[in-house]
Amino acid sequence: MELIPTGIPSLDKALSGGFSRGTSILIAGNPGTGKTHLAIHILYNNMKRGLKGAYVSFAENKNHFYQNARQNGVDFEEMEKAGLFRFYDMLTMPKEEMKEFIDFLIRDIIEWGPDIVVFDSITVVGQVFGQVMLRSFLHSIIGRIVNALDALAILVGEIPYGEKRVGFGIEEFVVDGVIILEMERRGEVIKRYLTIPKMRGRKITKSAYEYIITREGIDVLTVPELEFTERILNTSERLGTGVPQLDDLLGGGLYRGSIVMIAGPTGSGKTILALTIASNIARSGKKVLYVTFEESLGAIRETLEKLGLYRDISVVALIPEARTPVQYYATIRALIEEKGAEVLVIDSLSAMQSHMDDRDFVKALRYLQLLTKERNITFIVTYTARSPDGLVSTGFSTLVDGIIILGYSLPSKAGDSMKRHLLVLKSRHSEHKPTLREFHIGVGGIIIE
Repeated sequence: MELIPTGIPSLDKALSGGFSRGTSILIAGNPGTGKTHLAIHILYNNMKRGLKGAYVSFAENKNHFYQNARQNGVDFEEMEKAGLFRFYDMLTMPKEEMKEFIDFLIRDIIEWGPDIVVFDSITVVGQVFGQVMLRSFLHSIIGRIVNALDALAILVGEIPYGEKRVGFGIEEFVVDGVIILEMERRGEVIKRYLTIPKMRGRKITKSAYEYIITREGIDVLTVPELEFTERILNTSERLGTGVPQLDDLLGGGLYRGSIVMIAGPTGSGKTILALTIASNIARSGKKVLYVTFEESLGAIRETLEKLGLYRDISVVALIPEARTPVQYYATIRALIEEKGAEVLVIDSLSAMQSHMDDRDFVKALRYLQLLTKERNITFIVTYTARSPDGLVSTGFSTLVDGIIILGYSLPSKAGDSMKRHLLVLKSRHSEHKPTLREFHIGVGGIIIE
């Protein structure tokens, strides 16, 4: 059976390749979940590869539709000029002319022969013209357009807030497939879920996913199962930190694919140590991605220059905001793929934690652990903690391979200087030295005495 892909890789994977020709698919959800956004991108992606598409709108006129589509990176006017697209405006259709126009619509569509037809929204048909007309409309679409053209019909339907049923409750029983888009707000975080409760002719291995709305449509977020978290380190290869004394304390440097946490109170030098290690590893020829949630890109570049550190590293400054663990996973994964990173540094996890509860925070860290494990990426993170005891309650000890604790002693009298110290608390599979060492910050970054 021939498939029509959505053109969205993550969604096509969830659908085992796409939609079967000669079927009708209902995309339903609450207002604001991205139903129309998804439908127009499926249509546009297929027109870009030469298929013909039609859009029947009960919600907006042609000018508004084209304008809104362009804001989302879709140019239907270009496709219309190429003879691949037709728009049918049903918004202003008088009720008494509805039946006649539907007959004309179906004849015109069948004569033109599109591969995909989108109807947005069929809920409006029921609200304006009644349930009887809606039932007749659905059967006419499926019985005449889909069967006659062996085409794909995409029906957009509304789910009122507080209800589970779609529209009048008959739509989902008539179609061949159903995709439900939902969203919920938990504090600052908005979570969106896509479920596939019905899809004839397709093998659906997983029916529920979290998704995000993008300019390319939606991105269905898939992550490894959390139970597969046992880590096998590549102990055959070490990465030197570029600080000989630190490599000695670590038992020879960092294992490739290991996760190392740099923890300490504010002002203890966590960012400087992370930049020192990142810079020195990049100097050795590795591709390093440095993600900062606490500093601007300019501030990081200025610090590298002042300390005389190697600056050929990919630095990305992100604003810490309310995201789900899966959204953080997807964001970091995309950056890793874009930069081809072999080493990932996140500064700091504390900024992420401030926007989620403890359970989601640990889950986010576990997702990132699995992400770096999959790609054998060395992962360095910073975390603000007043003492090592503060790390125990977070569950970090089971998720990371190494922990470097930074601290400082304030001067007791005028004229004395603040003293900084460093301790390797943990270094898995290494004969590390848990010896407290003093350090200072100067040209070259962290200098251990």
